Amino acid sequence: MTTQDGSAGPGPVAGSQLRFDYIPRPGLLAITLTNLFFNLVTLTLYRFWAKTNVRRHIWSCVHINGEALEYTGRGKELFIGALIVFGVLLLPIVLLLMALQIWLGPEHPAVFIVQFGFFFIIFGLWGMAVYRARRYQLSRTLWRGIRGALVGSAWSYTGLHAGATLLAPMTLGWSTPAMNFNLQERMIGDMRFGSMPFQFSGTAGPLYGRYAIAWCLAVVIFLSVLITGGALIYAAFGNEFWAILSGLATTDSPARSNAYEDQVQSFLLIVFGMFGVVLLAWLAQSLIWPIYLAREMAVFASYTTFDRAHFRLDATAGSLFLLTLGNVLLWIFTIGIASPFIQQRTIKYMCDRLTVVGEVDLAAILQSPAPVPRSGEGLADAFDVGGI
Repeated sequence: MTTQDGSAGPGPVAGSQLRFDYIPRPGLLAITLTNLFFNLVTLTLYRFWAKTNVRRHIWSCVHINGEALEYTGRGKELFIGALIVFGVLLLPIVLLLMALQIWLGPEHPAVFIVQFGFFFIIFGLWGMAVYRARRYQLSRTLWRGIRGALVGSAWSYTGLHAGATLLAPMTLGWSTPAMNFNLQERMIGDMRFGSMPFQFSGTAGPLYGRYAIAWCLAVVIFLSVLITGGALIYAAFGNEFWAILSGLATTDSPARSNAYEDQVQSFLLIVFGMFGVVLLAWLAQSLIWPIYLAREMAVFASYTTFDRAHFRLDATAGSLFLLTLGNVLLWIFTIGIASPFIQQRTIKYMCDRLTVVGEVDLAAILQSPAPVPRSGEGLADAFDVGGI
């Protein structure tokens, strides 16, 4: 390249296009059965090593430009992280509750205050669990010998997450798109691959049209459930419904009388009927919210850039619903044993539908200078935060 005065200018910047592929390989079933056996033998203590085994397998199936990812985490690190959280957070609270119940009695207000404080701590630290889990996973993920990193403040993200959780019910859910955007912006903005940062830029505006459709349909379903449930109860029992409930609550009712047994049977019939209605409502909601979630995933992917490349995710409501339905059925019919296959299906879905547009200067990426966490996802394991 030459400049206007004829002198030599800088040459074109070298770059590479990125391609993501998920290439399944055998062994996941053997890992699943091995994990199941050792979890049973160790009363689930093996779950830290089980989680590591699954991650190593799934990571190795993800290929970028033909080269597999490598997961270097260890079960021992996850175990130590869980021990730290148990010793610093959970054990003192449990001991305090036991002492108060013995000293003051289980009905004392102090016991209730401590229990409420415990749930408040869990609520406040949920965002930290998510953030620290992502930080650990990125620090143990390598491609071409370069590891990922998360370089921001876990406390800052925790405050943002807690605020988003509080705002959702206060705004009847209408703050969700904006707050999800803020959380994603913070998380992606803190992510690094080696020395090169990810960037996230956009607005939450394009999310609200699809969110309004899903929200209105969800309200219609909720009201329909209430009306249908009430109509079924009235059609089956009429004005006797309240008499049944009051009869169950009456302490002087003979426990073994025929009338009492009839009331119990009627009450159980009501409960199972309502359960069926709620199950149908849940299935309907599962059909509705992918309308928004697919849009959110696609928009957030398009807002993400890495060097001179940006991402495109071909997520649709139908494909996301089928993915979710298949995962739920797998979990139900295997009692959770097939969780590794659920994780594999989710990662494969993302890889198959992800496209990277533009180029990345791979030669400019150096090893990350961020410190590597020594222990694993203690909070995430203690709070049972979802994810891989």
